[in-house]
Amino acid sequence: MAHNTTHRDQPDTTDAIDSTVENQRQRLNVVTQETRFVLIQNILSHPQQLPTLKELDYVNPSKSKSTIREHLEVLIEHGIVAERTLPKDQRKRDLPWRFYGLTDVGRNLLDEMGLLGAEGTLQDMYERLETTDEIDKYAQAPRPGDESEDEELTGSDALAAYIRDQKANTHSVGDQVSVATALYEDGIGPDHEGLTRNEIAEQLAFEYSSRTVLNHLVDLDILEEFQPPGPSTYVISERRDQIINGEVEETVDEEIERLIDHMVAHMDDRIVPMDDGQPGDRVVIADGAGRTIRSILAEEFEIPPEDVEPHLREGDRLAKLNQAVDAIEESEDIDKGDDYGRVIFRSPAHRYRLSEFGVSLAEDGLSVEG
Repeated sequence: MAHNTTHRDQPDTTDAIDSTVENQRQRLNVVTQETRFVLIQNILSHPQQLPTLKELDYVNPSKSKSTIREHLEVLIEHGIVAERTLPKDQRKRDLPWRFYGLTDVGRNLLDEMGLLGAEGTLQDMYERLETTDEIDKYAQAPRPGDESEDEELTGSDALAAYIRDQKANTHSVGDQVSVATALYEDGIGPDHEGLTRNEIAEQLAFEYSSRTVLNHLVDLDILEEFQPPGPSTYVISERRDQIINGEVEETVDEEIERLIDHMVAHMDDRIVPMDDGQPGDRVVIADGAGRTIRSILAEEFEIPPEDVEPHLREGDRLAKLNQAVDAIEESEDIDKGDDYGRVIFRSPAHRYRLSEFGVSLAEDGLSVEG
């Protein structure tokens, strides 16, 4: 019996999923129609995101008021836009009382389409729009919900509300909210050793550049960017894969001698006596392009082949060592091997944690209009 019940339920679940997908597809078709898409942009750009029909008519001079009304009705029918009205006791003569705004369904749909990132830009464009006194009067008229009291937000909700308010015109605002709330919920505050950018990126999926996202949060003083205690620079032996602060010169000398030993051994493997030449004459055996480590370095440093050893042992040996290793690795004819390596300098990665302001904002709360 249980098996049969499960079997009967399964098509119902599938039908529900199919219905949801179909509704979403229909809404996308509705939203992407040119005139309706423009109306949605008009709603998003409006200072209160609740324009009147007169305001929509003003910013769409090429469309008749009846055409605009028809498209609004389609958006309302599909649950993307809602008509909102003032209570009768709040209506005033010569002021509008009917308005149009996005529903939660409509806003979520636009968010999924990646269209909310332009919200701030649209509002900036509206501010530069030349308007009449009548349109200004309509834009400043009371809207439904104006009489509501402030709502107190705390915790990650307060962080999210503050970031969205301050950085609404940035494309990465969603990523900024994700980082700040995740760090707060994980207790990465002023007393924590912090996380590197890579560590944060491993935990969260970023839509935009993680560096850009973190810079925005540092700019808001939500995050603190700092270097961990300890040396400001680390010197690393590439071959040994170890930090070698305090023994740089010795390591550079050792790596150069190792490189020279490898170069000589590589050269000896490629030369044989000449059969018909003078006594002591030798020739390099050509394989592939016939290049040797010595010839590669002579070309790199623009010196005669016989001068490679003394050239490596004098002057700025560190720079020459690293330049030589780079040249050998870039050659397609030589296998560098693991006998020697660069000596490289690295600065410790910056770390990030919630600032005192960020924690205070979350713990003390933020008042927003409900």
